[in-house]
Amino acid sequence: MDKIINELKKHKVYVENLFILRNGETSNTYLAKQNDKKIILKIFKNHNPKININSYLEINVLEQLTQNKIFPKVITHKQELGILIYEYVEPLTYIKNKKFISTLGNQIKKIHNIKVEKDFYCFDEQIEKYKSILGKKLDKDFQRLDKLITKAKQYKSKICFSHNDLNRDNIIHNKEIYFIDYEYASLNNMFCDLARVIREYSLNNAEINILINSYGIKNSKDVMEQIEIWKAINILIDKIWNEIMLNSF
Repeated sequence: MDKIINELKKHKVYVENLFILRNGETSNTYLAKQNDKKIILKIFKNHNPKININSYLEINVLEQLTQNKIFPKVITHKQELGILIYEYVEPLTYIKNKKFISTLGNQIKKIHNIKVEKDFYCFDEQIEKYKSILGKKLDKDFQRLDKLITKAKQYKSKICFSHNDLNRDNIIHNKEIYFIDYEYASLNNMFCDLARVIREYSLNNAEINILINSYGIKNSKDVMEQIEIWKAINILIDKIWNEIMLNSF
């Protein structure tokens, strides 16, 4: 850890009491102290240039995320070095009740309202990169994925800034609900994030109603069909990504 601390000092980034939380595929995440306050330090990896990783988001996006209390306060953002430091938010235990689910829906809506440049990376580009990496591997899975994506597009739902990886590790419950780790963010169908959360928390039909109503849409046959399509898409994406990890890192 001393080596990392000393390397950071060269770039005028000063931390102490460094403790690794996660050695991830795309970044290492550390808990540390800065000015006697707990902070999170992310140092991004650059293993495979074929994979588009948002090791840092453009400052305009980060500012929107923090202003809307979707992401903790950013302390240091050195995109050229792949370093991001933000305030530590103490996770609280939560009860999967109406208030929690409703807040979750509100916060996802805030993500989807983030404004990005027209050329921001999109989900279809992500899939094409995965295909180029794996070649003929998982060919049947990619064929099924293509059919599901084509089916999803027939509904013509909103395409927006999407987190794409809303698992429990990336959802912090405090006074607010914060979403962290935007490495896989892209322009994508609004139902990608909603379906992930529904599956992650095993929401029943009544709970799904609370989530989507707080998000701002009414339940319908079309909505439920899209949720099921995106549940299936997300399962395939997870399988494909796991294969990429085995082949690329």
